[in-house]
Amino acid sequence: MAIRTMPQISSARRPDRQRCGTPGEESMDSFVKYQRQLLEQARFVNYETPISEATERAFLAVPRHRFVSRYRAFGTKEWQEVTQENLQEHLGRLYADGPLCLLGDDDDDIPSTISQPSFVLRCLDMLQLRPGQKVFELGAGSGWNAALMAHLAGPDGHVYTVEIIPELASRVSKTLDALGVTNVTVIAADGGDGYAAGAPYERATFTAGTYDLPRHFYDQMKDDALLLVGIKNEGGGDNLFLLRKRADHFESVESMPCGWVQLRGKYQIESANPQPIESLSEWDDLRREEISRTPYWWSVRARPICMGHAWNPLVSRHHGTTFPYF
Repeated sequence: MAIRTMPQISSARRPDRQRCGTPGEESMDSFVKYQRQLLEQARFVNYETPISEATERAFLAVPRHRFVSRYRAFGTKEWQEVTQENLQEHLGRLYADGPLCLLGDDDDDIPSTISQPSFVLRCLDMLQLRPGQKVFELGAGSGWNAALMAHLAGPDGHVYTVEIIPELASRVSKTLDALGVTNVTVIAADGGDGYAAGAPYERATFTAGTYDLPRHFYDQMKDDALLLVGIKNEGGGDNLFLLRKRADHFESVESMPCGWVQLRGKYQIESANPQPIESLSEWDDLRREEISRTPYWWSVRARPICMGHAWNPLVSRHHGTTFPYF
């Protein structure tokens, strides 16, 4: 499949600024309390997979409220305008652990949101971003996630974020420039094409759900690179997959349930029309093939003071490979 180079409309580069996420003119006390309360809540939500120190530092360095000038809470019809004068009225909502609508009046068809903070921090840790790495992001949205990744990538790394809605791309570019973020490039284009001009990437992430993954995302990633993508399911509910690029395929490393806005543009698919696995010609051979054996520990209390232990070989089947020729 041909790869189209996307037109760059803005680059948040300014050599005289280095820091990411300075608080601006408002008093530190006006939002830090809310920010730290939100971090505590995110720690609680992610207690089974503790948030890394690097991700926590990025969260504290990049104030979420600086990326929301207008929003609508889910389940409401009223749009809220955030200004310097009324910021205090909105901090509770802006630092709650929930998503907010950035565009769209219909909760069932939301073009863009700023995602739930505890989920964003978990995604950042799954991506395992390191200083100096180059990152691709499909869907800039508010720009908050790009700024967080820019902080993690450091001055020697770079984030290329592609946003299909020109209004949002322009807004993100202005916000990042105002905050002095120098290592993010914002592109107004269809992110489904990737961004060949910045490739190859060590990391990539989707902020919209898709039923399919075009081949060029495999081509634009370095060997052993990580890609975080939300795959939509027929009938509702999405799954987030962390994929690692191998010699001729993507390997599934980790997954978790999630919910994404729909991918838009020429790669938008309204329905997956899934094919039952039993109908595949290879299924008869696959179902008889033992993939792996995993030791399975169990115990029973035979008597009140006696515990018996045993190891039982449990045959498990794992289909964790996604081939990049969809």
